[in-house]
Amino acid sequence: MTVLPRWMRVLWIAPAGFIVAFVAVPLWQIAANALHDDALQTLLSGSTWHVAALAAAQALLSTVLAMAVGLPLAAVTCYRFPGRALTRALLTIPFVMPTVVVALALRSMLGGALPTGIVAVVIAHAWINVAVVVRVVGSQWARMDLGYLHAARCLGASRLQGFRTITVPFLRPAIASAATVVFIFCFTSLGIVLLLGDQHTKTLEEQILRQTSVLLDLPAASALALAQLLVVSVALILGARAISTTTYRPTTAALRPLPASTGGRVALFSCAGLGAIGVLAPVISLVIASVSSAHGMTWQWWATLNSVDAGTTRIGSPIAALGISIQYALITGVLASIIGVIAAISLLGPRIGRWIAGVSILPLGISAATLGLGLLLAYARPPIDLRGTGLLVPLAHSLVAVPLVVAVVIPAVRSLDGRRLGVARSLGAAPTRAFVTAYGPTLAVVMVAAGGLAAAVSLGEFGAASFLARPGTPTVPLQIVRLLGKPGEQPLAAAAALSVILAALTLTLVLLVDRLGRRVGA
Repeated sequence: MTVLPRWMRVLWIAPAGFIVAFVAVPLWQIAANALHDDALQTLLSGSTWHVAALAAAQALLSTVLAMAVGLPLAAVTCYRFPGRALTRALLTIPFVMPTVVVALALRSMLGGALPTGIVAVVIAHAWINVAVVVRVVGSQWARMDLGYLHAARCLGASRLQGFRTITVPFLRPAIASAATVVFIFCFTSLGIVLLLGDQHTKTLEEQILRQTSVLLDLPAASALALAQLLVVSVALILGARAISTTTYRPTTAALRPLPASTGGRVALFSCAGLGAIGVLAPVISLVIASVSSAHGMTWQWWATLNSVDAGTTRIGSPIAALGISIQYALITGVLASIIGVIAAISLLGPRIGRWIAGVSILPLGISAATLGLGLLLAYARPPIDLRGTGLLVPLAHSLVAVPLVVAVVIPAVRSLDGRRLGVARSLGAAPTRAFVTAYGPTLAVVMVAAGGLAAAVSLGEFGAASFLARPGTPTVPLQIVRLLGKPGEQPLAAAAALSVILAALTLTLVLLVDRLGRRVGA
């Protein structure tokens, strides 16, 4: 600590100011608006909590389905077999794809076989969040000491008894953590509900958007946002209580050899194959939809992307929307990577820096729509009106991305070898030069990776943009939703083509982040 530069002691001020200005102040504005008499009636009304109950039931069903599909796949990823890395990467695709693209991909694959309403929403949410279960539970499962199971078998326990008494308690923290995250994602989902839901599929997120954009009732929207925050807080508390400390000591993660029995190998490869097919089929259907017409295969939808509904100002040009999304993604990548990396580096400084690094993850528990509404209340009217600057959407996207950036950067910061700094100082380097020499190369790579992740988040974000984007400057997800609301063959095909472009950009950025992450890990 003594050899660190002096400016490290105050580095935490930047992320702290960002969180206060763009999280605390907007949430305060929401709370202040929700305390008006009319808004309190909305908050306390039975209809509000009826919608909350419906949204919670939908999220619970989605979580159960995601866990039922994800747990077997998590077990599969603990084994060493040809194509394991590819299978694990494929299972991550739905989670990193924008939600509106996911909805359109499922519609393209199932068509009329996918009923609108709760069934479609639950299927889509489970398809997206299987990756969370595989990553969180699979990582914990790979660290399990198999000696406990062998000991139980030697004492006469069956495979089922060993799984119930040894494996399940060991995995309980990871299962509870994954279930909590999936529930919150599904409860605060917006794009999936708008595209696949019906008039009976209501959520607080959708009602917040309706009160803001259609009814222009900001106090009522604030009350609904406050109700949503209360439900999410309860879910987080229950999830934290469910995560009990395991009595079994984890080992270093290690892949297991293939099962010795033929039946075990068949089951393993079948599960991996079905998982890969389940991921790829909707994506392939989306690509096919972008080159299909009533008369067969065609490229005309791609060739006319710049002139879809050119006579209307409400839809605008899809290519122009793509340019706007890329612009927002670049701003978000720069801003979120700077704030997130500084917050993570604050771990190396005084105790308050470590506390700020933890607080920086706070926006992860707040829905994007709530953040968008808060920014709208705080910074879209005098005395501070940022609507004309074009920064409201990137700011909201940065708030969504910063927790993910911090989560990515913290492991890299903790892995930094302090001896390098000591060697540089012993050779006469000034504190700042020693810090840059010792840590600079690693932090540069991490910052680029973090910026790519933040840009990927920005490209697919829908909730906050639906509140903050102006009608003449829609992002690609907003443009896709607008196109799907228009009749005719061309808007649907153009939406599919835009979705393919958006998915390709997002996956490219995620692959870049993954490659840079492996480089840092090496």
